[in-house]
Amino acid sequence: MSHENDTRGGTVVSAEETPSTSKVSLTRRGFLAAAGVGGSWVLLCSASGALAKATPGDVYPAKAMGMVIGDPTRCVGCRRCELACTEFNEGFAQPSISRIKVARNYLFGPQGVQGGMWRGEGRYGNHRIIQDTCRQCPHPVPCQMACPYGAIEVVPPVNARVVNEEKCRGCRACQRACPWDMTSFKEDIRKSTKCHLCNGNPECVQACPAGALRYVAWTDRTKNIPGRFIVPAYIETPEDVKQTCGQCH
Repeated sequence: MSHENDTRGGTVVSAEETPSTSKVSLTRRGFLAAAGVGGSWVLLCSASGALAKATPGDVYPAKAMGMVIGDPTRCVGCRRCELACTEFNEGFAQPSISRIKVARNYLFGPQGVQGGMWRGEGRYGNHRIIQDTCRQCPHPVPCQMACPYGAIEVVPPVNARVVNEEKCRGCRACQRACPWDMTSFKEDIRKSTKCHLCNGNPECVQACPAGALRYVAWTDRTKNIPGRFIVPAYIETPEDVKQTCGQCH
């Protein structure tokens, strides 16, 4: 089973000129139509390559400059990355809301117990411990598309997909939209959160004592990594939308 956490090398991202963050707007009504609720599909990109206009939410085609990947052959399961992530972002250690997720794969691999204890990834499968990290998805970004409040934005200089807590209403649609379940939820303040790449210097990478995490140049790995669950049909971006958007960028 292919997974992003392999041993293939990647080029460490260096400081480069950040590409312009192109964006268009998308209304909640438009999103629901695109998601197939009470209407026909709405294509975000036209055959000519122009993005459709709508307001007030934003759709960002800009690609991330980097991403965090893991090497399960090196991971010792200490979960220091989870501690470092929350200590840096929240000021206290709480692995349950970490943006990098190791504990849930400690025994059963990225697909959980339904994948079978003795099959596939996981300590009791092939003895590897998988580090789940945000894929920094290219447009159309599932979590960003699902948010009815436009709370997920692209933030330079690394163009990470970031939750704007001032806009987040705690509806958790972004969690249901991510096939890999990489969005976390802060129960105390009722806000979602996800990896923002620490402005190009990820704390989790620095904290790993085994060198099992790397910050590398971004590549699209979304097509090669099995999801943890099936996204509900009312949220999932249909294939024809994905293919049409692929003509634009």
